[in-house]
Amino acid sequence: MTFRNVRVFFCILGAVFFLLNGSSASAEDQRLNLQAIVDQARPGDTILLKPGIYHGPVIINKPLTIRSEGEVPVELRNSNDLPVLTIHADYTTVSGLHIIDEKVKEEPTVLVTGHNAILEGLSIRTAGNGIMVRDADEGTLDNSAIIGIAEGIRMADRGNGVDIFNGHRWNITDNTIRNVHDGIYMEGSDDTLVVGNVIEQSRYGVHCMYTHRTIIQRNDSHLNVTGAMIMTASHVSVIGNMFTKQSENVNSQGILLYDTHESTVKDNTAYGNRVGLYVELSTGNILENNRVSSNFVGLQLIESSGNTIQRNQFIANVADAQARGSEENNISENYWDNFRGIDTDRDGKSEISYSINPFFQGLVQKRPAFQLFFQSPGMVFLEGLYETERERWTTDTAPLMVPPDNETSAGDPEGAAMTGIAGIILLVSTGVLFIWMRRRNI
Repeated sequence: MTFRNVRVFFCILGAVFFLLNGSSASAEDQRLNLQAIVDQARPGDTILLKPGIYHGPVIINKPLTIRSEGEVPVELRNSNDLPVLTIHADYTTVSGLHIIDEKVKEEPTVLVTGHNAILEGLSIRTAGNGIMVRDADEGTLDNSAIIGIAEGIRMADRGNGVDIFNGHRWNITDNTIRNVHDGIYMEGSDDTLVVGNVIEQSRYGVHCMYTHRTIIQRNDSHLNVTGAMIMTASHVSVIGNMFTKQSENVNSQGILLYDTHESTVKDNTAYGNRVGLYVELSTGNILENNRVSSNFVGLQLIESSGNTIQRNQFIANVADAQARGSEENNISENYWDNFRGIDTDRDGKSEISYSINPFFQGLVQKRPAFQLFFQSPGMVFLEGLYETERERWTTDTAPLMVPPDNETSAGDPEGAAMTGIAGIILLVSTGVLFIWMRRRNI
């Protein structure tokens, strides 16, 4: 082989190697470019993504199913000002992706404008709004985690975990949301189902504005400013939720109803909040069978009427209840552990009603700085002297002698007798022990 032929041979070999290597790199880039994969798919296709880091932004304009392949995480990242993932097409499913969007920006991490979207098994780390829904109905968000980036970002500057505007009949179930502004925010969005979510360390756990027939059920709201904020809404159901430790802010509540009507708050636990149940400018609501314990204030009623409040338990609160301008409510058969009634007919209800003194609430309305004297001895003394217009005070007409779940002991003379005997034995034993210790010292 001549030198010329050898040189030609190596040139051809180098060209082949370059083409093969270039083709491989191109295929790798193609694999990591999710938008290119989406563009090549046909409507209705299912795209199984192999493990790796894919790059956004991605826009879906045709119905597709995008899933991660296997158990290894598929990451989708973005570093510009656009949403990482935008879903414009109806009937789109996205499942099992880890979406990372660490840039502070106006645009959300995931934007949904298509109807019947299904988002499941997602893990979203965001510095802004996690999932934003605009004018899209019939969607599902299930079994996903939305974690806000809290380091260096004030709560007021964070985005919402889920933000739905004019999106009806969404199902939001079994998700974890943390370190965001509002966990789940719904505005002008009706018939939404919010079930089984855990929302922590945010402003409002669940926030309804101008919504109707929202169902909020079996959620766990912990260490937020307010657990559930229901405002200017109607026919909302808040049932079987846990609202705990909303107490770090002066305006913290477990459940807040403001300008809310014909709604049901039932079977919830409000524990360790600043205010357990707060009701203002609201009418026609039912608050029933809630356990309200270890709050600063169990129940606050402000300018509300026509509500039914019955069979709730108010236990170990600093103040059982406060009310102002709230007449004509049906309040009965609640248990107030600070109240000592008399049950002469042993039906489990006191013949003495329990009236909520409005003195402190009226005073704070005129002089907000007096909140500093909440439950101070002097304030309690003054409150005890206040008797003005007592007939207009908010009143439980038939308070329970024991909590509703302990009703089997109500009216049971043997149980009452045994309790009394135990108390006498304890008192006598204490007296004997005291006398014996005194004699030993002598």
